[in-house]
Amino acid sequence: MTTTITRDALTGTGVVDVLVVGGGVTGAAIAYEAASRGLSVVLVEKGDFGAATSAATGKLIHGGLRYLKNLEVGLVRESLAERRTLSLIARGLVSPISMVLPEPGLIEHVGLTAYDVLSFDRNRVPPTHRIPRHRSLSHAELADRGLGHLRSGILFSDAMMLSPERLTLAFIRSAVASGARVANYVRADELLVRRGHVVGAAVTDLVTGLQTHVRARVTVNASGPWARDVLAAQAGTRRAAGEEPPVRSEGIYLLTRQLSDTMVLTVSSSGHFSFAPWRGRTLIGPTETAYTGAVDDWRLTGAAIERFVAEINATSKLPVRLSTDDVVAAYGGLRPLTETPGGDTYRASRASELTDHARSGVEGLVSANGGKYTTARSFAQKVVGQLARKLRTRVAPSRTAQVPLDGSALPDTSGLTLLDRLYGTDAATVRAIAAEGGRLSASATDDGEVLAQVAFAARHEAVVHLTDILLNRTGIGRRGDPGEHVLSAAADIAADELGWTPERRADELGAAAAAVRLPD
Repeated sequence: MTTTITRDALTGTGVVDVLVVGGGVTGAAIAYEAASRGLSVVLVEKGDFGAATSAATGKLIHGGLRYLKNLEVGLVRESLAERRTLSLIARGLVSPISMVLPEPGLIEHVGLTAYDVLSFDRNRVPPTHRIPRHRSLSHAELADRGLGHLRSGILFSDAMMLSPERLTLAFIRSAVASGARVANYVRADELLVRRGHVVGAAVTDLVTGLQTHVRARVTVNASGPWARDVLAAQAGTRRAAGEEPPVRSEGIYLLTRQLSDTMVLTVSSSGHFSFAPWRGRTLIGPTETAYTGAVDDWRLTGAAIERFVAEINATSKLPVRLSTDDVVAAYGGLRPLTETPGGDTYRASRASELTDHARSGVEGLVSANGGKYTTARSFAQKVVGQLARKLRTRVAPSRTAQVPLDGSALPDTSGLTLLDRLYGTDAATVRAIAAEGGRLSASATDDGEVLAQVAFAARHEAVVHLTDILLNRTGIGRRGDPGEHVLSAAADIAADELGWTPERRADELGAAAAAVRLPD
């Protein structure tokens, strides 16, 4: 049975146990963990679910090999354990990917040996998701992979998400199926403070204009790069906000024509990026650039894309030379780091951090920041344990590491189509919509997406805008501009399903066309 996500009107909520501010993967995982353990939960997100930092990822589910250089062994072990967990609970959306580390030295050999040891339980998964030990490649094997120009290389494996947007949504769906109330496009204007105790938030529904209060026994600030801004917006919590970070970390990614069938890393003293095959394209990234402006002012620019293309041409380990004409899509965002020692964002820890603001004299408020996409679920498990202690209540044992995410209970992923992997047990519902005929059965991408997904999103996935559908519920707009015909057909379907006027349809189509284009 398909779980339908409905934007909650946020009326009659009473006093809930937990209010989560932020609908990225961290907030979504906390909402799911809390609701599934018996707490009453409301989650609000000022944009679309998972559309900001959680979508600005290289799609890897990984242990973080380079964190071993910082001796963050605990973080690497946690990440490797979660790589296995996500392979079990989101089997269609997370699968192994092999990659080549070119011309390794002794440190890389030792590091990968430790990586294998720390992932000792990696193969307690179905055969399709097993991960082999690392090994050196012969020159002939490198040549077979189109890497004959390399002197040496190591082959090792991690895992990759087919769609981080749909994986974040799977956490939202699971939260809803567990009883949580969720609303995208609802902004937390300010936290409500009564005698030094945060008792919820004043919120505005950006779709209806309704302003209301959501009252909660504890509020979780899971707003990623906006976390400090949420605290600083209200006098009663400003002291908990701390100092403005001197820099934030910008990461961008490019999609080009497919350059290689094998993922290849490029590592330098100041950073790293990779070439990864993804849905008939090559995904290149990330950058690691210091950003000093306001979080809301960050934008991906054409100049940033040009700089990254130049860096790729100067340092990559592939025998190709790119131009901006090779780039078919690009995206990026700011990382929610909890520290930037000396302004060096590359070496800043990716560990998550739970802050109980009672230590700053503000009760009823915690911030859940930083962290990797990979460890969001395990972090949520720790957060909810802490919340239960704050609430002085008993919660049910956590089962989120054992139970597949809502709609993800696939017995076997071998031989599955793209739709099966993206939609799991709901693929049959998408196909039933396609069988309604007409434009719903038409192809939307050349690798298997169909326009029926637009109607499915409108009926079941709490979309507000056409861009939500094209970028965050489907991959139709993620692989680059799908063309005027597909955009127009998608707008027609969304307009029919959501009751848009001709003027609204035109506005949504214009915004969507701009969103799938490369920036100037």
